Amino acid sequence: MTKKEPIICTSEYLRTTPKTAQVAHDLRIALDRLNTKHMELKNTADYWCRDYMPMKSSPKGAYVKYTYRPDYLWDYKTNRKFITDPNPICEDLNLGAMAETSVVMDGGNYVRCNDKIIMTDKVIMENAGTPVTSLLDHLEKLFLGEVVLLPWDMKDPCGHADGMVADLGNGKLLLNNFRQTMEKRMYKRLCKILEPKFDIVELEYDCKLERDSWCYLNYLRLPHGILLPCLSEKFECDNDLAAIETFQNLFPDLEIIPIYAQPLVKDGGAMHCVTWEYYESNEGK
Repeated sequence: MTKKEPIICTSEYLRTTPKTAQVAHDLRIALDRLNTKHMELKNTADYWCRDYMPMKSSPKGAYVKYTYRPDYLWDYKTNRKFITDPNPICEDLNLGAMAETSVVMDGGNYVRCNDKIIMTDKVIMENAGTPVTSLLDHLEKLFLGEVVLLPWDMKDPCGHADGMVADLGNGKLLLNNFRQTMEKRMYKRLCKILEPKFDIVELEYDCKLERDSWCYLNYLRLPHGILLPCLSEKFECDNDLAAIETFQNLFPDLEIIPIYAQPLVKDGGAMHCVTWEYYESNEGK
């Protein structure tokens, strides 16, 4: 049976916001180049659609709707206007029956690797009224897999796992270039958690790293290509060149398409954060 390819969704807000309009344009061009269907989501309040749209309980399972109330928005009254209500969007898409949970979380803090779900322990802090064992048991039943918690690096206010690791398939996990950038004790703690459960591949770049070198991990993988966020408009800075070569070696069978993403990176996200996969008829992958 042929695998059903996803429709890649972005918020209309990405296109209509002046500082990100070019990113939206370049993203559409890249998706067309890869013959990937795409569409815009209406009724959104910001362009980080990965965070507020529902997630799959498993690759072929139902969608799961959670409580989207991130502290970095909710704790500041002026930022609450950026909290998107996903309900009207889901109704427009006719997603069908969805599982629902009152757990507060973001879609960016969810990385699935086979039967395991990787999250940072920020999810515990966001649901402080629920005992930890009860919370984890609930999440594992909801997402049909083992929850693996990573320590939240509080330098990142979002606390998202998709800035730390990415699924490579077959139990392999891509770890960001933390060996080069992270405090040694924190890096060792990460490895101690991940190595017994996954085959780890680490990103590493042979150049002087810029502060935002983390962004390359936040790529979008498609059936026929990789959309790789880049820091320079012509993809010619040392970091971009090193990243492009690294990803070409990592994914030799896929086309690597660099996209200038600095307007997103400045606000803490990149390609994965501003996209969401929609499967028609809720059939999954």
